[in-house]
Amino acid sequence: LKIQDIPRGTTDKTLSVVPGSSFTSHLQQTIADEIIKKPTYFRSSKEDVHDWLGKLEQRFTMVKWSDEQKLQYISIHLQDDAQRWWTQASSVIKTWSSFTEAVTQAFGSTKAQHLAFEKLKWYKQTVHVAMPDSLKLKYLMTGIKDSLKLHVALQDPKTTDVFLLIARKVEDTLSFTSSTPDI
Repeated sequence: LKIQDIPRGTTDKTLSVVPGSSFTSHLQQTIADEIIKKPTYFRSSKEDVHDWLGKLEQRFTMVKWSDEQKLQYISIHLQDDAQRWWTQASSVIKTWSSFTEAVTQAFGSTKAQHLAFEKLKWYKQTVHVAMPDSLKLKYLMTGIKDSLKLHVALQDPKTTDVFLLIARKVEDTLSFTSSTPDI
């Protein structure tokens, strides 16, 4: 700690950090120790690899680690699927940029695809009040039971009310004929 780094009096409460000072070096060493002792873990494609890399880069930048140092210590930040992946991939990955590209390719796209699939899986198109009857009829025809489609289509309903009336009648008729034993 240098004399200019010590706060003076009661009005000056700030601590100025001079680049290259022993205080800055000590602070960087403390943060580096924290990076090693308390890693920011990445486990699998269930996590956001881009978010993890961003946090990691921020920590590495604070301690001014070179790309070689980042790559040297990356294994302590990986667990589970990511650790297994690194065990296999580490023999061919020799630079930090190739690591970030490879880990993003291995885990990033899967995560994005999974999220997109989940959104699509739970997405359901609904009929809107302002939608024209012709479009409503298409949605209704798509959602009707297969056993009713031909019978309803042959009646060629022009409104949703007529469609629903025909569909109910056809369904009732089919259920009646299938439950009536032959005499």
